[in-house]
Amino acid sequence: MKILVADDHPLFRDALELSVRQAWPDAEIGCIGSLLELPAVPASADGVPAAVFRYDLIVLDWRMPGAEGSNPIGVLRQAGVQGPVAVVTGAEDALTALEVLRCGADAFLPKTTPRRVLAQALRLVAEGGSFVPKCVALDLLHMSELSLDMDEAEEGDGPSLEGEGAPSSPLTDREQQVLSMLATGATNKEIGRHLSLQEVTVKLHTRRILRKLGARNRTDAVRRAQQAGLLSRSLDEASP
Repeated sequence: MKILVADDHPLFRDALELSVRQAWPDAEIGCIGSLLELPAVPASADGVPAAVFRYDLIVLDWRMPGAEGSNPIGVLRQAGVQGPVAVVTGAEDALTALEVLRCGADAFLPKTTPRRVLAQALRLVAEGGSFVPKCVALDLLHMSELSLDMDEAEEGDGPSLEGEGAPSSPLTDREQQVLSMLATGATNKEIGRHLSLQEVTVKLHTRRILRKLGARNRTDAVRRAQQAGLLSRSLDEASP
C-alpha cells in the first residue's frame, strides 16, 4: 500500500499520517507540505508527464501552497501523480464540495470529520468508492434544484431589501473575488476561467452575493457594493 498525504499544516498533517498508519500499519506513506515539493516531471510532446508516480490513496488538503489559483488535483496529475484522491479540508460548505468533486476528487471530507468516520471513508476511497457527508450531499442536492432557475434568478427584477448598507452577512474571500470581477462586466465563463472555477460555481457564488447584498441583479449588486465600500480595494484582488 502506497499513500501520499499532502497538507500544509504540520500538526494536522501529522494527525492525518497517524490516522492513515493506524488504518494501514504496513503502508508506505509519503508526506508533503506543499505541491512545490512534487518532483519536476517534464512532459512529452502531447503534454503527458514523462514519469508516473502511482499511489493507492492520495489524501489532499484543498488550499495548498503551489496550487494558488489552480486545481490542486490538476497540479498532481501534471506532476505525474496518479491515484484516487480524498480531499480533507477546513472548508465545510457545499460550494467548495462542488468545486472539489468537479475537479476530480473521489471524496470530500471536512477536517471536523470524526477520526473513525475519516478512516472508514479513506478505506472506501482506496477500494474504489467515493464519499461525501450526508449534510453536504443534501446541500448539493438543494443547490442543483436552485440552479434550474439560476439565470432567471440572477437577472430578474425581484424585490430588493430596503437597506443600502453592509451585506446581511460578510462576503467570503471567493465571493469578494467574484464580486470584483462582476464590477468589470466579466461573464460567468470569463470569471470561471480567471478564477479556475466551474461556470455553475460562479453562478452559485453570484446568487449568494445577490442575496447578501439584497440586490435585484448584477448591476444592482455592484452599485450596492460600491456604496458599502466593498469595492474600494483594488480589483487586483480578483486575481487567483
